[in-house]
Amino acid sequence: MPRILWQNIHSTWLAAVVVVVVLALLWLGYRRSPLRGWRKVAAMLCKLAALSLLALCLLDPLWTRQQPKKGENEIIVLVDTSASLETAEKPGESTRAAQVTAALNDGQEDAAWIRSLSEDFRLRLMTAGAQTQSVPHFHTLKYDGTRSDLCRTLMTLRNGGSNLAAVVLVSDGNATDASAWKAQAGGAPVFTVLAGKQSPAPDLAILDATVATSPFEDAPITLTSRVSARGLSGKQATLSALDEQGKAVVTEKIIFNGDSPQTLRLRIPVAKPGVTFHKLELKTEGVQEATLANNTRLLAADRGAGPYRVLYLAGRPNWEYKFLRRAIAGDDDIQMPSLVRIAKREPKFEWRGHAGESTNPIFRGFGAKDGDEAQRYDQPVLIRLGTRDARELSDGFPKAAEDLFSEYRAIIIDDLESAFFTQEQMHLIQRFVSERGGALLMLGGQECYQAGGYDHTPIGSMLPVYLDRTSTTGPMVDARFNLTREGWLEPWMRLRTDRAEDEKRLASMPPFFSINQTFSIKPGASILATVSDGVQPAVPAIVSQRFGEGRVGSVLVADLWRWGMKDEEQRKDMERAWRQLMRWLVVDVADSVTLAAETDAADRERVKLSVRVRDRAFKPHGDAMVKIEVTQPDGKKSQLFAEPSLKEAGLFETEFFASTQGNYRATATVEDMEKHATLGTRATGWTHDPQAVEFSRLEPGKAMMQRIATETGGQMLALEEISRLPDLLKNIRVPVEVTLSTPLWHTPWIFLALLLLIGAEWYLRRKGGMA
Repeated sequence: MPRILWQNIHSTWLAAVVVVVVLALLWLGYRRSPLRGWRKVAAMLCKLAALSLLALCLLDPLWTRQQPKKGENEIIVLVDTSASLETAEKPGESTRAAQVTAALNDGQEDAAWIRSLSEDFRLRLMTAGAQTQSVPHFHTLKYDGTRSDLCRTLMTLRNGGSNLAAVVLVSDGNATDASAWKAQAGGAPVFTVLAGKQSPAPDLAILDATVATSPFEDAPITLTSRVSARGLSGKQATLSALDEQGKAVVTEKIIFNGDSPQTLRLRIPVAKPGVTFHKLELKTEGVQEATLANNTRLLAADRGAGPYRVLYLAGRPNWEYKFLRRAIAGDDDIQMPSLVRIAKREPKFEWRGHAGESTNPIFRGFGAKDGDEAQRYDQPVLIRLGTRDARELSDGFPKAAEDLFSEYRAIIIDDLESAFFTQEQMHLIQRFVSERGGALLMLGGQECYQAGGYDHTPIGSMLPVYLDRTSTTGPMVDARFNLTREGWLEPWMRLRTDRAEDEKRLASMPPFFSINQTFSIKPGASILATVSDGVQPAVPAIVSQRFGEGRVGSVLVADLWRWGMKDEEQRKDMERAWRQLMRWLVVDVADSVTLAAETDAADRERVKLSVRVRDRAFKPHGDAMVKIEVTQPDGKKSQLFAEPSLKEAGLFETEFFASTQGNYRATATVEDMEKHATLGTRATGWTHDPQAVEFSRLEPGKAMMQRIATETGGQMLALEEISRLPDLLKNIRVPVEVTLSTPLWHTPWIFLALLLLIGAEWYLRRKGGMA
């Protein structure tokens, strides 16, 4: 900024004396002057100004100004070379990449504005795409970057050198790492140059896509995508979901109305357990799009891999168990080991058996053992069905957390009174749900709920319905089953994809007669279905709620088996309902070993792999070796070892960098270091699709470019205004400057000012009649 420097400031007193003397002489000289009015005042002021100007020259004033020192200050010109610039906004027009190249070059040499900047600044030419690199010139740019890491590059460059004066960014403004931008104080200003004016047209695009899994048999995997079409109003497009072999498994057609985005959901009817990969593909016929790079999207779905084990407890063999077991017979992912009581505990009487016989005679002739292993009169008679081996459930219901937590994901209690469990076992079940995160389902048998004595017990406290609030009304007759609003929102409660068809199915269900009537649910519980006989008010039929880390459900209808007895179609519906209910119980329950892959939002190549390990009692287990094998898209395998985390016990972490576009699978194997035994194996998967992110948005990012310029103290220009940069950058503050000074009393305009002031005073005196 220009300023005046007084070299002889110590002579200020002399200048002041001169001014005082001049004032006195002027007063004496003009006191008897014939001039009158304004001429007299103006003449005095002109002479005073001239003499004061001469007096100030005694202080030897210097006119100083700062300007950049040539060749000492650095300016970085950063050009975005991502592949998204290779698009034309209109058919027949040059691409944004071609326009940028033309703005940077003048034939075979640099553009005039670059040459002008190089006269005063030291230029560093760089490109930013998938990688940032320095280049000698911009004559042979290749726009092939798979991503636009502009923000992190700018944040690094702004504080990269003491002589950096400014950064010039030439881009379309679509940074793939926009979420990482943060303008740090003290850095160099950024002058942004925006390439592009509008979105390319015509163009179809998949803006974003998500995947969700559910226990709904008709749609175990749902792909939700938001698509847009610019310049294709009224045209029909097709969205397809392809499997790993490239075969279309589901297709949906859409007609666009205007340029507004639309949301589509593709429901995949058949999907195998575990990790599966899908590819969304959007296309239309007879239209040449601006680009096809934004018409696909890779997605990974993890349905989990069983077997999921559910412990079934029943007080007697019944119809519900028969139909439930038949329903899951075809589901390889669900195993249901069962403990069924066929005889209650009885008093011991010697006359019931032979002399000296203490065992239960019901097993006589069936190879029953004598001694401690035999069933006694005063013990219930239990049979085990579907167990893994002879040891499982051999002692009845588990009594230790290690035996319950590690083996099962859910517990079903059917027609079994609370007295069957000890107090310790009921507390163990409560911990199984609240701490381990398991699921508990109570069916509507005649010895469950209040009739089973569960009121004021640890199990009863978890149920979503109150057991101490009953009614004096009689039993329901011909009760009809209906879904509530919450029930319609749960996919596992529905058996048809269309609501009208599901309502027709509900209307055709047979009536029920055995209902555990309750009229109040607990806070936080949701009624998913009700039953009503048209006379009494509707009462809950299926209720669920969260409890601690797990969930608890209540089925209050005790004769659901009637549903499967009507006809073949109704039986299939009932079996599907049972399978979906079992899936809902186990789908969100954690295993003792879990593996998760999380992609870094700023750096999508970096994937954080986290393995959580728990022992048989489901407590964090840190003494383990965790080996992870990653299978890359080309089939190459990489071995990694996860290290224990310092933030959480039982957590092991490592990172993997995905460099190739495609599908990735990871398998973690956990081994106990002390026992040298395998604790578990888990798999997960993810996709690396940088092209989809790069081309997801083609509209110029004007707001982002303006934000970068404003927050750093720079200015945004259009590509057509790039020639203004030399003038703008010459006026900014730079780290290295030189000071230029000029003595004011040597300048011509000081001499001219003196002549004008003296001449004006003489002219006024002549006009006033003075010689």
